[in-house]
Amino acid sequence: MSDKPNIAAAKGFFAAQHCGDLDDAFGTYVHPDFRFVVSCACNDELRAAIPWAGYEHRGREGYQRLTALLFSEYELLAFKTTRFTDAGTQVFVEGHFRLRHRETARIADSDFLARFEMRDGKIVSGQMYENTAGVAAARCAD
Repeated sequence: MSDKPNIAAAKGFFAAQHCGDLDDAFGTYVHPDFRFVVSCACNDELRAAIPWAGYEHRGREGYQRLTALLFSEYELLAFKTTRFTDAGTQVFVEGHFRLRHRETARIADSDFLARFEMRDGKIVSGQMYENTAGVAAARCAD
């Protein structure tokens, strides 16, 4: 049985992104009005702890900035999606990641939930819920 279009788009987005192909991810699976938030938008405390969290990242350029900031600080050790749930105009993605901070060598290990808003089989916006306290703690030396 094949995936519903919204699930296929979410899976395709993660697969293309995992291969480092943002051109494919955005050209095929993402709506031009794309917006993405890590945790929640407009959160000054979160912004102080993690420079890419607490902001709305807009379009391909905003998402590129987000991933450049993230991966300039962290090495990706593991990333796995475990469940995709179609909820009409939304897709929920459950998974797990493990990151190592490049300067402190501390590990951020977290389950995550991503929520994507869908329009015409493309991702319009997304929000990532994760253990932001753990990610922030890995940035700090003992």
